[in-house]
Amino acid sequence: MKDLEADKSQQDVRLAAVMRAMGHPTRLRILERISEGEFCVSELEQALSVRQANVSQHLAILRDRGLVRAVRNGKTTCYYLTDPRIAEAIALVRRVLG
Repeated sequence: MKDLEADKSQQDVRLAAVMRAMGHPTRLRILERISEGEFCVSELEQALSVRQANVSQHLAILRDRGLVRAVRNGKTTCYYLTDPRIAEAIALVRRVLG
């Protein structure tokens, strides 16, 4: 029984970390943009009007939380969602909020 509680507690900690990562407006915009397909850092910089260094910092957080993955192609790094349900979760919360 204690093992189940410990597992639940670990899941709660991970969920809270993911929710914090998604809780920043710029990171939400990045996730929504990436949900449309694979985007490179420079493309996100232009699309969101955010400096490259800032985009990279936000992507590092999203990558650390397992929300996005990076694909390196020469000097370019592009990102995609690890699971399309991430975009669905964001859309669901938007609908709940009206």
